[in-house]
Parts: sequence; C-alpha cells; structure tokens
Amino acid sequence: TNATHAVYSNSLFVYPVDGRNDSQPFGFPFSCVYPLETESSLDVAIRPLPLTDHKVVRVGAKAKASMSLYRDTNYTQPYPAGQPVTLIAGSSLYVGVSVEESEAERFVVVLEDCYTTESPSPDNPPQIYMIQDRCPTNRTQVTVEESGSSLRARFSALLQGDYRYIFLHCSLSLCDQRSSSCTPVCSRRRSRSVSKSIRLKPLTIGPITWAQSLE
Repeated sequence: TNATHAVYSNSLFVYPVDGRNDSQPFGFPFSCVYPLETESSLDVAIRPLPLTDHKVVRVGAKAKASMSLYRDTNYTQPYPAGQPVTLIAGSSLYVGVSVEESEAERFVVVLEDCYTTESPSPDNPPQIYMIQDRCPTNRTQVTVEESGSSLRARFSALLQGDYRYIFLHCSLSLCDQRSSSCTPVCSRRRSRSVSKSIRLKPLTIGPITWAQSLE
C-alpha cells in the first residue's frame, strides 16, 4: 500500500505442452490496484429550505394569576372573592398574589405596578401608586413582603386619606430566574433590575370601603 492505493501482485506460470522436464515455464506477472479513497452518492433529491419557513412551535396553557385581600399579616385568611370589603379607617391592606405555572422551578412572579383608582377601570384617573417599577413608592407606608422569589408575591400598604371606596389594580410579570436575577433591587424607589420578564394580564380587586368601626 501507498498513500493512495492498495496493490495486490502475483505471477501466472504456463508450462509448454511437450511435457519435457527441462522445459521452462512462461511467467506472466499481474497486479490488481485498488484506490484507498472512494465516493458514494445518495440517489435522492434534497431541497434545502430556510429555517424561517418551517418552525415547530408549541403553545401551552396560559399562566393563571389570582389576587386576594387578606385579613392580617399571616396571609392565611382571605376575604371572600368578588364581594365588597369594608375596612376600618387607617388600617392596612394585606395583598397576596399567586400564579399557577407548569414550570414552577423556572419562573417567579414579580410585582410590577400596584395602584388604586376610584372606579373598576384600571385606566381611569386618579391613579394612586403603592408599587411602581417594582418598588414601593413610600417605604413608610408600603412594605413588599415577597416579590421575585417564587410564584407568590405579597405586600402590605397603609392608606391615608378620605376614600369612599377604592379598587386595587396590580400588574405582574413572570421572570425566568435561570437566565437573570429576578429579585427587585430598589434604589430611590426605582428598580435597578434588568431581568427579562413576561407581562401578565393586570388583576383587580374591589370595591374596598372604609368605616370608622365595623360594629
């Protein structure tokens, strides 16, 4: 063998037909040469297509979010959903949010903005913010207990002022904690977090009314 071929060599001897013992045979050397490299072709026509023309997309169920108003700091006893809530003037709101998501180990819920209006519509002014850009607007009145660490978020707020009734609105987002830090880091109320998030549909509870006493 050499760098390109394998060579098989041999000789064929032919003796004369007279049968004499002193007759010399005729020698015919021959060789077979085989190349070490070869090519093969696929007898099938292949038509390349751009990747953008054929994509496989799986659409799963939407994340389900819910928001409740709780009676105290334990966040274990919610007020009945869909019913008006009457609180004593000067008391705090205890708000809890939870999200049902199939990839619970990957995503966490983040409180983006929470504010009150005097109507059920979240777009109607005036909008009084308690949480804006993931951070409390007033740290002396608003405390974020949990946000950006699980599929549950909680905060409490002390409302001051003369309200006949209010509606509470919160916008949320799902944050992928595998690719970024999801816990808001607040400096002068603004969040310095740069995580990539998926916005969810805003939630609303209310009306919430105020009374001097519950007797």
